[in-house]
Amino acid sequence: MADWQDRLAVIAQRNRQEIVNAKLSRREMMRLGLLTSTGSLVLKAGLSARAHAQTALIPPSPAATSWAQPMPVLPIKTPVAVNQLTHGAPDGTTLIDGARRRINHQLCSRNADGTYGGTFPPQKFYETFVREADHKFHPSWAPSKIWGFDGTYPGPRYNAYYGEPIMVRFHNHLPSRKTHVGFGMPEITTHLHNAHTPSESDGNPADFFNSVNDPDEVNPLGFKDQHYPNVYAGYTALNDLRGDPNEALGSLWYHDHTLDFTSQNIYKGLVGVYTLFDHLDTGDETTGLRLPSGEFDVPIMFGDFVFDRDCQPVFDLFNVDGILGDRFCANGVIQPYFNVKPRRYRFRLYNHGPARWYEFALYDGRGFIPFWQISNDGNLLPQAVQKTSVRLSVAERADIIVDFSKIQSSRIYLVNRLKQDDGRGPKNEILNPGVPIIQLNKVGPAVRDDSADPAAAPLQLRPLPDPDFAALLARADKAKKRTFRFDRSNGAWTVNGKLFDPKEAAARIDQESEEVWVIQNRDDGWSHPVHMHFEEHRILKRNGRPIATNTSEYGRKDTIPLYRKEEVEVFMRFRDMKGRYVMHCHNVTHEDAAMMMRFDIV
Repeated sequence: MADWQDRLAVIAQRNRQEIVNAKLSRREMMRLGLLTSTGSLVLKAGLSARAHAQTALIPPSPAATSWAQPMPVLPIKTPVAVNQLTHGAPDGTTLIDGARRRINHQLCSRNADGTYGGTFPPQKFYETFVREADHKFHPSWAPSKIWGFDGTYPGPRYNAYYGEPIMVRFHNHLPSRKTHVGFGMPEITTHLHNAHTPSESDGNPADFFNSVNDPDEVNPLGFKDQHYPNVYAGYTALNDLRGDPNEALGSLWYHDHTLDFTSQNIYKGLVGVYTLFDHLDTGDETTGLRLPSGEFDVPIMFGDFVFDRDCQPVFDLFNVDGILGDRFCANGVIQPYFNVKPRRYRFRLYNHGPARWYEFALYDGRGFIPFWQISNDGNLLPQAVQKTSVRLSVAERADIIVDFSKIQSSRIYLVNRLKQDDGRGPKNEILNPGVPIIQLNKVGPAVRDDSADPAAAPLQLRPLPDPDFAALLARADKAKKRTFRFDRSNGAWTVNGKLFDPKEAAARIDQESEEVWVIQNRDDGWSHPVHMHFEEHRILKRNGRPIATNTSEYGRKDTIPLYRKEEVEVFMRFRDMKGRYVMHCHNVTHEDAAMMMRFDIV
């Protein structure tokens, strides 16, 4: 970049940050001539780095040496006694509607004697404090300001178990709205993606609540209690309070979901990991499916960022396509190394966005090393599939097993092979070998490994709830069908031509019903990762063709990679619980621009 272009880009970045700090509304920015009618930043010297160029000129982040620090292992959250919770034991109510009112939890209650009842009374209690903190993305950098669950990015890991309901108290200790400077909104709502959760604990975008530094009459102490029953879907029809074990989830994650500010608050650091175990996926490699466990079960959250010259994350409020960073992070640090022992590992790969898609592969400098994919979107597949790469759109997850005892190289790189130039999504251009994100160093002598070897025989995992795909297609033919178009209309992101209205339900659906949803993208310019809250779905067809049974998309999912000019048909169920939920594009810049719809289960 020429010196004058670099100076212009820095000035433009600084001036855009000043607009963010001023908290101008979009209407005010248009009146001042800063935005076009479609919501884009005007090409104005000193404001837009594109004023003198055909392509965007973005100041590069500060230099950061690769492999200068170890990849952090996410700490496991520990429960607290109910009488030790800050501000006392949960009272059986929770906040909704922007902390304007309280309602009772659907599936648990507090008895007069202080015990808990209801359908799924909580057995364990947790609390987390959401606060601003200093975070070191790189050892040579100055600290960066982040917002984090317990003040960390990513937040702590919750290990939970089916049949063991929990209650989590989220304390909002972020700065006051009156004094906060910079991007992000210090009001929060936490979505446990994609748990089978009552609507009042789902993290609905309209259920944000205030910081303790902005007390109000309804929520003077700045916290919200959320109830996670940790129950399989289908318990109502089975009448057993257990549900169908084939509906189990495994690798979940939690993140902020505040209306209009999800992308900013996620970019600020409000993400974390939640893992669920049961009799098959036990968390103990000597039992059940014998999957790698303990220190050899490693969640990894991926995010990419742009930083200014003071090492602070930069959020471009005027990028309506989706922000891409030039620094790749794994578990909160830039291009770390991770030492592994010569045995099998389970890596849980999470793409928290906000807008980048990945194609992960293992590269040893000579070629790509095969591994075993065992889950898609956190749902175990019917059997392990050997692959040399796995693609994740925003919010998708995949669990893979890597056997380092069978890899000759002592140094391997986890790379991203998917080229992406902007927030519109990838164009299926594959890099060779790709951008290295983690350096994996094989160290030490052989150690005990009680996990099952996927290469010894096709590793059978979790059966699907509907294993006969032909029968599922026939069943779907009889179901009610709805169509949802994810469009770009008059410069705005819409679903069926409408912007999101939290007060309007686009669909009212009977509890226990089954439907087929047709998800369409008619545009040739953008791709959308589409996420449905509440319950997993099955993809039936992509562009009119039934899903092949030997692909990972054949399993259960909660996020659909919807590419340009595509149509995807999915089978949906709405079991056990009632309330309001949402579907949206998980390129969260698009979500915040109102590419979301509400559906009610009645």
